[in-house]
Amino acid sequence: MANTTTKTHNTFLSYFVLLLWRFVVMDVGLGQNTTSEEIKVGVVIDLKTNFSKICLTSINMSLSDFYKTHPHYRTRLSLHVRDSMEDIVEASDAAYDLIKKEQVSAIIGPRSSMQAEFMIKLANKFQVPTISFSATSPLIRPINNPYFVRATIDDSFQAEAIAAIVKSFGWRSVVAINVDNELGEGIMHSLSDALKDVEVQRSVISPKASDDQILKELYKLKTEQTRVFIINMVSSLGFRVLKNAREIGMMEEGYVWLLSNGMTHMMKHNGRSLETMQGLLGVRSHVPRSKELDNFSLRWKRKFKKENPVGDGTEHNVFALWAYDSITALAMAVEKTNTKTNMRTYGPHLIEALSDVEFKGLAGEFKLIHRQLESLTFEIINVIGDEERIIGLWTPSSGLVNAKSNKTTSFLGKRFGPVIWPGNSTVVPKGWEIPTSGNKIKVGVPVNKGFLNFVEIKTNPISNVTTATGYAIDIFEAALKELPYSVSPQYGFEPPGDNYNDLVYQVCDGKWDAVVGDITITSNRSSYVEFTLPYTESGVSMIVPVRGNKNKNAWVFLKPWSLDLWVTTGCFFVFIGFVVWLFEHRVNTDFRGPPHHQIGTSVCFSFSTMVFAHREKVVSNLARFVVVVWCFVVLVLTQSYTASLTSFLTVQSLNPTATNVEDLIRSGESVGYQQGGFVKDILLGLKFPESQLKPFGSAEECDDLLSRGTSKGGIAAAFDEVPYLKDIVSQYCSKYAMVEPSFKTAGFKPSLKTAGFGFAFPKNSPMTGDVSRAILKVTQSKEMSLIENKWFNRHSLASDCPGTDTADLSSNRLTLSSFWGLFLIAGIASFLALLVFVSLFLYEHRHTLCSNSEGSICRKLKSLFIIFDAKDIKSHTFKSSAVHDVSSPITPFTPSPSNVQIRPLQRSMSLNREPRDRKPIREKRKKTDDQGNNSSRQRVNMIIGGSQFYQDSVSSIKAYGRKAGPVPTGSRTAMFLTTQSLRNTTVGIDKPHCDLWYRPGHPGSRTAYDLINNEQVSAIIGPRSSMQAEFMIKLANKSQVPTITFSATSPLLRSIYNPYFVRATIDDSFQAEAIAAIVKSFGWRSVIAVYVDNELGEGIMHSLSDALEDVRVHRSVISPEARDDQILTELYKLKTEQTRVFVIHMDSSLGFRVLKKAREKGMMEEGYVWLLSNGMTHMMKHNGRSLETMQGLLGVRSHVPQSKELEDFHLRWKRRFEKENPVGDGTEVNVFALWAYDSITALAMAVEKTDTKTALRTYGPHLLDALSDVQFNGLAGEFKLINRQLESPTFEIINVIGDEERIIGLWTPRNGLVSAKSNKTTSHLGKMFMPVIWPGNSTAVPKGWEFPTSGKKIKVGVPVNKGFLNFVEIKTDPISKVTTATGYAIDIFEAALKKLPYSVIPQYYGCESSYNDLVYQVYEGKWDAVVGDITIIANRSSYVDFTLPYTESGVSMIVPLRDNKNKNAWVFLKPWSLDLWITTGCFFVLIGFVVWLFEHRVNTDFRGPPHHQIGTSVCFSFSTMVFAHREKVVSNLARFVVVVWCFVVLVLTQSYTANLTSFLTVQSLQPTTTNVKDLISKGESVGYHEGTFVHNFLRDLNFPESQLKPFASAEECDDLLSKGTSKGGIAAAFDEVPYLKDVVSQYCPKYAMVEPSFKSSGFKPSFKTAGFGFAFPKNSPLTGDISRAILTVTQGEEMSLIENKWFKRPNLASDCPDPDTADLSSNRLTLSSFWGLFLIAGVASFLALLVFVALFLYEHRHTLCSNSEGSIWRKLKSLFRIFDEKDIKSHTFKSSAVHNVSSPITPCTPSPSNVQIRPLPRTMSLNREFELRRVCFSMSEEHFSTQP
Repeated sequence: MANTTTKTHNTFLSYFVLLLWRFVVMDVGLGQNTTSEEIKVGVVIDLKTNFSKICLTSINMSLSDFYKTHPHYRTRLSLHVRDSMEDIVEASDAAYDLIKKEQVSAIIGPRSSMQAEFMIKLANKFQVPTISFSATSPLIRPINNPYFVRATIDDSFQAEAIAAIVKSFGWRSVVAINVDNELGEGIMHSLSDALKDVEVQRSVISPKASDDQILKELYKLKTEQTRVFIINMVSSLGFRVLKNAREIGMMEEGYVWLLSNGMTHMMKHNGRSLETMQGLLGVRSHVPRSKELDNFSLRWKRKFKKENPVGDGTEHNVFALWAYDSITALAMAVEKTNTKTNMRTYGPHLIEALSDVEFKGLAGEFKLIHRQLESLTFEIINVIGDEERIIGLWTPSSGLVNAKSNKTTSFLGKRFGPVIWPGNSTVVPKGWEIPTSGNKIKVGVPVNKGFLNFVEIKTNPISNVTTATGYAIDIFEAALKELPYSVSPQYGFEPPGDNYNDLVYQVCDGKWDAVVGDITITSNRSSYVEFTLPYTESGVSMIVPVRGNKNKNAWVFLKPWSLDLWVTTGCFFVFIGFVVWLFEHRVNTDFRGPPHHQIGTSVCFSFSTMVFAHREKVVSNLARFVVVVWCFVVLVLTQSYTASLTSFLTVQSLNPTATNVEDLIRSGESVGYQQGGFVKDILLGLKFPESQLKPFGSAEECDDLLSRGTSKGGIAAAFDEVPYLKDIVSQYCSKYAMVEPSFKTAGFKPSLKTAGFGFAFPKNSPMTGDVSRAILKVTQSKEMSLIENKWFNRHSLASDCPGTDTADLSSNRLTLSSFWGLFLIAGIASFLALLVFVSLFLYEHRHTLCSNSEGSICRKLKSLFIIFDAKDIKSHTFKSSAVHDVSSPITPFTPSPSNVQIRPLQRSMSLNREPRDRKPIREKRKKTDDQGNNSSRQRVNMIIGGSQFYQDSVSSIKAYGRKAGPVPTGSRTAMFLTTQSLRNTTVGIDKPHCDLWYRPGHPGSRTAYDLINNEQVSAIIGPRSSMQAEFMIKLANKSQVPTITFSATSPLLRSIYNPYFVRATIDDSFQAEAIAAIVKSFGWRSVIAVYVDNELGEGIMHSLSDALEDVRVHRSVISPEARDDQILTELYKLKTEQTRVFVIHMDSSLGFRVLKKAREKGMMEEGYVWLLSNGMTHMMKHNGRSLETMQGLLGVRSHVPQSKELEDFHLRWKRRFEKENPVGDGTEVNVFALWAYDSITALAMAVEKTDTKTALRTYGPHLLDALSDVQFNGLAGEFKLINRQLESPTFEIINVIGDEERIIGLWTPRNGLVSAKSNKTTSHLGKMFMPVIWPGNSTAVPKGWEFPTSGKKIKVGVPVNKGFLNFVEIKTDPISKVTTATGYAIDIFEAALKKLPYSVIPQYYGCESSYNDLVYQVYEGKWDAVVGDITIIANRSSYVDFTLPYTESGVSMIVPLRDNKNKNAWVFLKPWSLDLWITTGCFFVLIGFVVWLFEHRVNTDFRGPPHHQIGTSVCFSFSTMVFAHREKVVSNLARFVVVVWCFVVLVLTQSYTANLTSFLTVQSLQPTTTNVKDLISKGESVGYHEGTFVHNFLRDLNFPESQLKPFASAEECDDLLSKGTSKGGIAAAFDEVPYLKDVVSQYCPKYAMVEPSFKSSGFKPSFKTAGFGFAFPKNSPLTGDISRAILTVTQGEEMSLIENKWFKRPNLASDCPDPDTADLSSNRLTLSSFWGLFLIAGVASFLALLVFVALFLYEHRHTLCSNSEGSIWRKLKSLFRIFDEKDIKSHTFKSSAVHNVSSPITPCTPSPSNVQIRPLPRTMSLNREFELRRVCFSMSEEHFSTQP
């Protein structure tokens, strides 16, 4: 037979090799001490490979060299070589043969890690040390294999060196290309841990892959984005991969290939040319140069060439050196070991001696640590030409160092030697790009109807190509250009529907790689996507129309002046009245009379000047001077009042109509929101009724609604996000104002904060962080200004926004409602006066009312009317002469016949003013009662163990035999079961067709080998474990014997690579998705996978990590042979970790020991989560294990449908098991027993279908085909093999409650988690699970991550500030020395921590470093986080990750308000220039002279003494200033001049008023400065916040260092601003917006925050930052979680409470009145604005008074000097009497009654006596009044009485 021929051939080769080797051994033994003791050493190696030939030459040379230098040694190594023939089975068989037959003391080899794994198990069993110089897989751990010595470098040691290279060049993603075996798998865990900050993708290539399969995988990688490849596999396969990569263009510019240690060492192996590997990087262990090595190399080359004449150019490699050193170490150890010990104890002594061996070998220092070599140095190799150039070194202590200078390298690989990359490029590859052959990233863009400047979709009508434009698109594409790799977006367009939530969710669904547009960053959206940092301002606000007449209340007229100005003005009115009376009393009868009359006249005269309506003539020049000056003062006061009121109303009109949300709700006002946005939900949350909400879709619609108002179906206010509102205001700037909504009620103020607009990416996308950093670069660069100007400063809108100088604001018109209070005052005063007058009149004439003679009441009222119409002759006004009042001149009269009547002049005065079952299908088995005994027998081997687990399985198989009974009729085969026990246990089956026996002492692999070769079985059932199965499968593949396992579940056993392996159980990887669904449903973000350190444990980890890609998976590895104390040590370590969710996966016996110890140590209490894998969950009740110790555990197990057959089987199985195992107590059948039952059923059905007459060599493939087609309903469910293994469509979710395993849910691949009862898909966060009882009998879902009391708190660095302590302040208790942190930032941080789904306890530490240093300390690992007022800027984001910001963003400046500086004492002079003032004054004098010239001869008012004429002329001219001239003008020429001059004066006064109004308005609305270039050019000093980046920012704006002054607090800023540049202060302060808002909130009446501007066109520097955030280490799991928590806090109620706590302090509130009720201080005129004016009036009055007193005293000096008057008191009394008399010397008393044309004589009617009064002659009379009285007296003697 063919297989016999092959076997004979192999045996011949083996004998031939042994014959050759005998000669070698003889050669080695020459010259040795013949009395030496021989120690047998086995060598297992692949003799046919060049690699093994190289190493065998080194082994021979080492043995020869060692004993030549140590001829006195009493021991000699005798090598026995076996060929493993590159086969795992052959290697194990060779080792077994060496141990059993040759009884070797140690084994050297084998070559590969796969061969070594089984040999090591054999070595452990027989206590034979095995030394490997080439098995590098970390999966083979010496610590778990006491007789394994690794005399080579573990592959895991190079992981840190590889990671250092990747990080040094800044690559963010790599692809690890591994061989699909232990060699490839072994390094992945270490590499993933070392590259924790880098995304590690995996590519697996079969060790037997053809070139076509390699090309297929490479093409797939070529279409991916990552361009950095780390390749780790056997060199022969690895260089085939590289060759194919070069052929398809994957070793060109832009690619990076990084070779692992093994491949780098093998690059020149077998004469391989390096020219095909140009630009590759490699890592290899450092081999120090030495003379011994050089000498060895020469000798080795000669010896190898002699032994292998066919080889050409072969070089020895590092493995040959390790082989050399291994023989040396073994020879030294053997010499130290006592050879007289028995065979059983020799191994332990030899392994101990090996561990102590230490010497300097050819490969470097040989020293075993934990029985393996360690390399302290790795070389970084770059292939250039035909040279392997060392460009750097890596050591554990120093990291990457320069190969030449031995200095530590800097970041980004800048201090490596020059690197030549693939394609002969010297440019460092970016590492990630979108390939031309690959897909572009799909970017979703919303299709909007409005706000198209943010994002707009345009379709070319000719090409039909659709493009996206807009502000958001420009920002996104600018950011992409800043990435360190190439990304090409392909835009797709999607209508956002009702809102943007659906569009964003499509990123989570995988429809889009990103979504770009005006996407708001909200808390709920961040739960399923990741957002970049925002690129716009944040928050929701509102716009309202500018204020109209609503705020013009009844007392608005009082607002322009302050109280002190009102009082001072009133006092001056009284004072001026007194001064004028003083001057006029003696010379003007208008100011004479009774005291009350004089007081009334003086006060009335003075207050009449307020409206320039004084009628009394002023005759004294001194009085005239005072009145002219006072009139000027009154003019300025009244015009200033008008200007201030106008300015006040103008500023008020620019204020919004409403800011209070509660008022809008209460008054029923409708408000608008943008359709499709989330703002509607906010408004509903603010308690707005649905009926009050109206949507708008564009800025135009919003304008239309606001213009109409609520009464006409519109809205009173529009709510939206700040960027949209700014767009609206920019288009309709004259109509609307954006305001922050306020709330009148104390306490809660709802938060209207959002994080702004951002771009959405899938969770854990590497682009998120990169694009965020790129956004920071763009927004803080010149490009941002250009983009903003492009989209928001369009010229087409400029014309729609008229300047404030020309805009007609209708809201400025005054109406009656503005002044009804003023009319009320006048009305009340008039009413009260009328009431007093009527009362006095009635009282005086009460006799008329009470008289009975008057008759009826009508007659009495008529009499009272007649009395009222008659003169009141009792009044003093009728007791003086006709000339009593000069201002009431004498009228000419004609005598009447009877009397003379002098009618008083009638006067009147008026004053007006305005002011969102399956049931398994079962097929019934066909039963037959026919039997036959002529069936063919097939041998089936079952390899089992003697454990309880397999007793269960054997019982199941026996039950199958019992149930099957005799061979059914029609069946031509029967099973001949050969059951081999792995232990010395005999199990018998008494069925006629099933005979069982065992061979004692053979391990599983050896037993399988024996049964296949000796018993020639057709199939094998078993074994139990995955570790045993792995070797048996290799044996089965080699022998073509199907091996069926019902319990080996490790995914590392792949049916696809093992054609004769059938898995009749569930692959552990299938449960990974179910476990992940549970973890995600409860929102846990971190888990610890506790697994056994073998194939069973390792197998599930890749699948579990992939399924939990959004969850951080930590690992805890427990040895399968761990003692209880070792388990406790690991559990203690886990207890001090943060994660509280444990996924446990190991064999049940070890797993439940772990759970038992966890319970003992308090790790199954409240807050913990234990999730058991499928195997452990199925075994919970095994061997009567009580569930009470597992309360609250969750488990996943494959679903076994209930059936009558299963129930019948349970009963039969239990009876049989108890009969066969009477000692067992309470053991239940498990799912493995069911799979064992079904496996035998399937095998029996397959055997029946297979032709038994086929040759033995071809029977196996036919049987395997038949097995693959078997399908039936088994006890464990449907038995159907897919790719030769069972698949489970359903998993049950188990919760242990009491002694019950309760099914709380199901998981299916199609539906995910479904409810156990309703079979409906569950919602998020496990809400539709049945109630779960957690450890500690808790019903509260554990958070999953917390800091234990025994663990460390996270170290949080906090900046120590001198100022702005409301942001963050560090306090240390002087007694306890405990440091605490308080402030706005701390409250936000702690509020966010409370929102996390796990517990985090911060420990704060104050730090006085700069902000940059503080943030960098996070990168260095000093802090776990930095919290405080930390600005998110581009350079900081390159080494830490920032959360989303919690404050507004940007840099701005504050300046003093202009009016506080310009409202000085001479502000009234500013409206006119000096030349205008002088010219106007001169013209007043000129006009006075011209009028005097025309009137002097014809008008007596302009006649008189010279001083009188000058005074009259000047007074007349200046009186026209207020149109108060009283003198009549009779000349037509003079009248013409006066008319023209009055028009000129009118224009001048109105222009003065308008200009002053404009001046005050503009000054009150504008800050002192906004232009940065003006500040620089004028040399003005500016301030900056000390210790922040603002200093460098100002230097970038070209501010000289000398103009920069630091401040550390709001108080220092205020002090500097108050001083100004001239006094060593500053003119403006630059800082971030949150700080400036704090300053303004404390000093709101003094400063204004303005956006800095630049006069020059073109570049406008960007003043944007991302705001304040918290810094965490890169890829920290806290970053994303706290960002989402910040969104929750800032968009919730808590935010308002925190803001009110820190920024609205009671002691500051009084300084910052509510704008709705406060007087605008910048508009109110105060006394300080006019003291200069009052000074002029006061000085003028004082000087005039001084002149008057001096002249009066001089004229009456004789009275003062006279001795006859006596005392001084009497003299003063005499002077007062003189003062009280008329000054008869005045010209006003020297003319006739007709002296004044303006005071004509009233006609008089003569009495009946015909007495005529002749006018007096025009003679100078000393006393006009005296003469008139004399006349009157004379007349009264006759018939007349004196009539006033």
